[in-house]
Amino acid sequence: METTKKTISSCYLLAVTDQPPKRLHRHAPLALALGIAVMGTPYLSAAQEQPEPDRLAGAEDPMEMTLEHPSEHLLVSDFPGTSRDADLAVWQEYIPDIQDIEITSSADEASQPALYYDSGSDEEKPLLIVLHSWSTHYLQNIDIPLGEFAVANDWVFIHPDFRGENDGRPESTASDLVISDMEDALEYARDNANIDESRIYLLGYSGGAMNALHFASRHPEVFAGVAAWVPVYDLVTWYQWNAERGEEYAEEIASACGGEPTEGSEAREECIQRSASAHLPDVAGELRVLLAHGINDNTVPPEQALHAFNDLAAEEDRISQDLIDQLEENREVPEELAERSTHEERNFKDFDDADSAVLLYLQSGPAELVLFDGEHEMLYRPGLEWLARQQR
Repeated sequence: METTKKTISSCYLLAVTDQPPKRLHRHAPLALALGIAVMGTPYLSAAQEQPEPDRLAGAEDPMEMTLEHPSEHLLVSDFPGTSRDADLAVWQEYIPDIQDIEITSSADEASQPALYYDSGSDEEKPLLIVLHSWSTHYLQNIDIPLGEFAVANDWVFIHPDFRGENDGRPESTASDLVISDMEDALEYARDNANIDESRIYLLGYSGGAMNALHFASRHPEVFAGVAAWVPVYDLVTWYQWNAERGEEYAEEIASACGGEPTEGSEAREECIQRSASAHLPDVAGELRVLLAHGINDNTVPPEQALHAFNDLAAEEDRISQDLIDQLEENREVPEELAERSTHEERNFKDFDDADSAVLLYLQSGPAELVLFDGEHEMLYRPGLEWLARQQR
């Protein structure tokens, strides 16, 4: 398969210490987990300064770092098969050195599978954690191009199972066990590879984006960047969306949360706590997040990403509910919102190449929002390019 190369800039923040940051485990003191100090040095929140231009989506600064994109596929919908296909043999065909491993859960000692790759090279390497989507598990084939990218660029790659598909089992669907499994996958990679702690990246699509936002909100001090494609952000409103349409996702949410999430019910409170929307606002300004959503998505409506952006944005940068309602109804960017967009001033070549033109780009502190011409879709290259520009 022909390999294409792209270049990006790599103008990073200067490190505050000459030593690598101490690993932050889930049982670290609360003050440390909140980023108050790392190795005795004050932690500078991302909210205290705007991201550098070359870290933004669509940046056009001088090119310094070379990245390889070995996959010919640009979109999830381009990859052979369906989004639910999951087959180890297919992974091994594309990535012969991928390992099918088992990780013992620190929560209940269950054996949790994962796909893992490390070249074994001595130098510190970025870590890419990719989370599978709602209706399948850790062997999800559409994530293969992400693994191919990691191999080609000598990144460590891990693709955990975190209790498998969200099929209504209480232990699935962003439960405490799911969060713990993702933490265990992170620690496995840290313990078994030479990880550059300043370049730990998290990427998810659909239900995987939901878990990425949820996981990152628990550990904002860990991740250099989080790319969330067409994210499920709030389980209560997404339940209502699906219940009105008779979709199976509504039954799966109700089963996982202990019943229909009606007003005042215990099931509703359970759904709220399992939603990234209950936790992400607490770390606004501390996470670099790229939210990307197809404006014509009828599986997860774009309002989910818009509300996530609002919870990460400064008050003056938020999108009014009236404008969100207009966008949802017409599936067009309202003129008042379009006037705030800077997408025409930036280069979104990867979106254009995939026939998924950017229609709206907003940025507030370390949070970025991209609405593109598409449906329930993920574009491989722009998410990876954006992540590679991020460093803590």
